Amino acid sequence: MKILLSLITLCLVWSISGCSTRSPDSNFYLLQNPMPSENLGNEIRIGLGPVTIADYLQKPQIAIRTDGSKMQFAEFERWASDLRGQIITALQYELSAQLNTADVFEYPWRRSDKIDVSLSVDIKRLDASFDESKAYLHATVTMTDKSGNSNIRSYVLTQVLADNSYDAAVTAERRLLTQMVNKITLSLR
Repeated sequence: MKILLSLITLCLVWSISGCSTRSPDSNFYLLQNPMPSENLGNEIRIGLGPVTIADYLQKPQIAIRTDGSKMQFAEFERWASDLRGQIITALQYELSAQLNTADVFEYPWRRSDKIDVSLSVDIKRLDASFDESKAYLHATVTMTDKSGNSNIRSYVLTQVLADNSYDAAVTAERRLLTQMVNKITLSLR
């Protein structure tokens, strides 16, 4: 009986001590957008979408590439919300700011929106490598004018990380989206 009581006490102490250890706090990240500009006088109307992202980017954890083809998903470094939605918001912001228009409509848009150009975006890669201290973006963008003429462009861009931190990786990934929109808007002008 004494042995049984000792065993039960030991199991109880062991289970309580397991519950008392605290896991590290999670960090949550957003692709930050600056405050919008007030002067939006351009009349061009852009349709954005559909926007697709690679399957590996649909996880809540931030993806870091290691050893070339291996991916690490950081358990405690996560996106604050759906990454695809954040990418759409960032692209809308950049298109609006760079083309000086308030008329950037997310897919599916209404027929009454009278789109001048639609942009469908397929993001094949958006991640960082701490081994290389760089962030990478590979995307294909299909631009279709209102006459139905399409032009497909592929963008492969890199951005040096300020340091090997998740903050720096997220900041560099956001800058890559800005760089891609810079190139898109040059072809729209």
